[in-house]
Amino acid sequence: MRIAIIGSHGLYASYGGWDQLVNNLVEKASSNVSYVVFNPKETPVDPYELPGNVKVINLPLSAAGYQGLIFDFISIFIAVFYCRNQLLLGIQGIPASVVLKILSFNRLKVAVNIGGVEWERPQFTRFARWYLKFCFELSKRFADKVVIDNEHYLQYFEETFRSSKQLQVIAYGGFIDESIRTSDDSLDLRFPFIGSEYFLSVSRSIEDNKLFEICEFFRERPSVTLTLISNFSNSDYGLSILREFSSVPNIYLIDGLYVKSELDFIRRNCKAYIHSHTLCGSAPSLIEMIVTRKPILSIDVPQNRFTLGGSGFFFAQFSELDTVIHLADLGHFRPNHNYSKSFEWESVVAKYEACFGDDRNEG
Repeated sequence: MRIAIIGSHGLYASYGGWDQLVNNLVEKASSNVSYVVFNPKETPVDPYELPGNVKVINLPLSAAGYQGLIFDFISIFIAVFYCRNQLLLGIQGIPASVVLKILSFNRLKVAVNIGGVEWERPQFTRFARWYLKFCFELSKRFADKVVIDNEHYLQYFEETFRSSKQLQVIAYGGFIDESIRTSDDSLDLRFPFIGSEYFLSVSRSIEDNKLFEICEFFRERPSVTLTLISNFSNSDYGLSILREFSSVPNIYLIDGLYVKSELDFIRRNCKAYIHSHTLCGSAPSLIEMIVTRKPILSIDVPQNRFTLGGSGFFFAQFSELDTVIHLADLGHFRPNHNYSKSFEWESVVAKYEACFGDDRNEG
């Protein structure tokens, strides 16, 4: 069974949750499953250094911005020459898949991970939100499987789908790299907060992740340290955070850390993790912290409650953190060990493969 993966930054990219998903789908694939992956110009891959179960097609386009839509459309049309199974990560390319599905008399099998309620995100223009909602409606009508990453969305979507079997809940997986066991001189120089008590937060630099609010909260509490990791340079919003808070002594802003061993080292050494996402599904950054089993303080939205499975401390306003950040022991906000094992990548990969059943048609 061969499956084309479309919508990520490609194999061996390290930009976010979907890229980790792609890497794990390929690395942990069943013996009878192979993949076709499309890599943008920012993630070139040498075809001679790939495992035998994957074909990578490098395209001279970016996967970000306006080129990202073109990148997805072209990938979808090329993919049909290699296989009849398509996994779309994001809904923006679904119109192209619908056209091919109709032309192939429904022989094209499409599963789409909708990535949450994207059309409600404030960073998108009115037209972009309309387009994303239109793509969601197409997904409901034409996709064989629609993947959501959080059970909260079952309440939001379930009654609007033509079949309960069409909707599939698959959360992200999590794995913590423990290759860096202790600090060294180079890490101490780059990350001077290591060895002290610090609160950690990791998220993309978008407004609904509340980066400004969390920084403002810690600026007003100079005795407590925050380490915030984000792709600040990728957006005007992120750059404004850097300008406003980079000189605050108790706030460490790390711009674009993608080395997993170093990122996981920072995760393992924090006092607690603060999760500030408000419009995410099962955020990969939150799942990584569940696997790390550090105490978690999460903004109180239903998606985060479902992801945490009842563990953690929940707050509606950042000021409510005052009740916990000065506690010496936050261990009772730590995720349960057995619950953290439910996010193992092997289980996630098996669920994605099951979306395509036993279809072995390769072209």
